[in-house]
Amino acid sequence: MNSSCRSGRTIVVASLFLTLTLLLSPLRAQNATSAQEDTTSAEKAVSILVPAAGIRVDFGVPKRFDPAGSSYLASGAQIQSRSLEVPAAGAGVLLFSQGESLLATGFPRSQDNFIALAHEGGFVSVYSSPMLSIAPGLDKNKILKDEVMGSIGTGKGSGDANYYLRVADVRSKLQVNPALFSGSMIDRAIPRIEEVSLIRDGFRLKAEPERRILQRIAQGEYRLTATLNDPAYAGGVVSGLFRIKVVLDGQVVADRKFDSAQNADEGLVFLGLSAPSSALADREMRFLLGSRFLARGNHNLELTIYDFNGNAGTFLWRFIVE
Repeated sequence: MNSSCRSGRTIVVASLFLTLTLLLSPLRAQNATSAQEDTTSAEKAVSILVPAAGIRVDFGVPKRFDPAGSSYLASGAQIQSRSLEVPAAGAGVLLFSQGESLLATGFPRSQDNFIALAHEGGFVSVYSSPMLSIAPGLDKNKILKDEVMGSIGTGKGSGDANYYLRVADVRSKLQVNPALFSGSMIDRAIPRIEEVSLIRDGFRLKAEPERRILQRIAQGEYRLTATLNDPAYAGGVVSGLFRIKVVLDGQVVADRKFDSAQNADEGLVFLGLSAPSSALADREMRFLLGSRFLARGNHNLELTIYDFNGNAGTFLWRFIVE
């Protein structure tokens, strides 16, 4: 998705969630039955299906909308559209469509156009692309699953085009990982751990486990940083980073998932850590994970990351705290 610092109309996400709740209430009431009232949101969400082919999930991955700007964590997935058509991920009604805008509290500035569909169960799918436009003759009050409700560009040329997809749960005020709504993605590529470091007051110790002499640091509070990525598999499929597990001296100190991000006043909350998401990535696109006090002695750190399909990569590091 192309992005820049150009400003436009501002939509405050907190207000957006409130507006969506009000707009979705008549839709839910119209379709509700006593049986449906007992149905969970997750069961209702089955009606939303994200493409399993040509998808690159970047939910929770550090991005930058401007070379000189700060990083933020992405909240959706790139979908490849070979025909320049954008199908609805599920049956619903048109919530809004608009030109380039700034989605606040965690969303980057964007030159994209947006289309949002409201679905039963309190879910909303949001589609964006610089050249996205509404399909002519679209029945805005009755959009069927897989119906073409928009297009990318003019249709001229034979190159591939992408649109960006986000899924929101209005009831819980969550941005939800689109991978949870996808069919069986074929992704056998192992996620990569490219760098692991400990930082404290500007000092950074980069892990070099291949060294014969154990690395040494002073006792104190350190924050774990890591450069992680999930490479593309055949067909460009990226199921996306999904789980981060940290074991220190045989004890699990963190086991977090990129399943959703809570919308708070300060921004989107990923992994249960501080908002906004720009607080979780530095300018080098490294994850800034939680802090922990390291006492004197020998330590063993094991970092394991999983993608959505369960492929795992592990990094082992032994060091001494003095």
